[in-house]
Amino acid sequence: MGIKIYLFFSFILLAIVGIYTYSIVPSENTYYELSIFGYSLNLPIAVWLIIPSLVLLAASVAHMLFYSIKNFFIKRLMKKEYETLLLEIKYALLGEEKEFEYKSDSFKTLAATVKKMRYNPKSEDTKTGEKNLDEIFDILEKIRDGAYVDLKKFRLRSDNELLNQNRLNFSKDDKKSIGEVLKHCPTLESEACKKAFNAFLMLSSFAEIKSYKYKLAGDVALIILKRFADKEDKFTLDIEEIKEVLGKSDLTSEEFLATAKILKTAVEPDTLLKLYDNLQQKNHHVAFAYLYILFELRLIDKAREFLESTEEGEFEKFKILLFLRDNGKTVDTDLII
Repeated sequence: MGIKIYLFFSFILLAIVGIYTYSIVPSENTYYELSIFGYSLNLPIAVWLIIPSLVLLAASVAHMLFYSIKNFFIKRLMKKEYETLLLEIKYALLGEEKEFEYKSDSFKTLAATVKKMRYNPKSEDTKTGEKNLDEIFDILEKIRDGAYVDLKKFRLRSDNELLNQNRLNFSKDDKKSIGEVLKHCPTLESEACKKAFNAFLMLSSFAEIKSYKYKLAGDVALIILKRFADKEDKFTLDIEEIKEVLGKSDLTSEEFLATAKILKTAVEPDTLLKLYDNLQQKNHHVAFAYLYILFELRLIDKAREFLESTEEGEFEKFKILLFLRDNGKTVDTDLII
């Protein structure tokens, strides 16, 4: 019952009691005088009768007002704590660690529980009715299903787990989404950055690839050269760019050998020989590739001259190949090397 209704009916009751009392008291006894500590008060008996009720009414109204005000502040606090908890759930779902303060023990318990929970979205899950949370649940489900979602508005940390997972979902045929991933990749250390750059390699020109200024690791160099050697790929390189790929890449002996096998049919023989001859003079890791080119171009005398200058136990496979050639056995280089 509201205070207004309570007061209304209370006053009606008091009026009825007062009127009824006044009507039944004889006229000669209508007033009664009360004396306390030298003070006297002369009032109608009906009034004396309703004074205690008025005091009780005032006390009950004060009591109701007190708890109404108290409940108002409790409800306001609960609403604020609820909104804070929703915000904490939102950030928890997004994988962001943020600290929030709660005054009530119940919400402190709920908040501590939220921090320990992980959510695995399912398409048949019922909506919560909270627009912000349902939006997050939809995003989580899309990312889980392999879709790439724009998360810019959430301002997530660069090392956020959800952000990294989302980056892995970029479209391999969409330069824009790949570019969005690479914007946040100062290096190619993370799995997402490596995957994005490898996809970028398959779509871009050499000039675009160089614009990112990443160190051309061995696997990157091989991808670039394979595209160049693929006749159906419109990717082009001139000899200076091939030198740049091979010269700036931190390739192992095996990787240099792999580059020679890729380029042997894509570059003119004289140009190819000169390229690897120059490289092997500057980098000992190129020796395997250089010898491979010599054998493929049937420059056996040059190969023999090179091998005779090496230490015992070095380039054993090539020495076996040379022995077979010297003894009239024509063996495909790739069968041994």
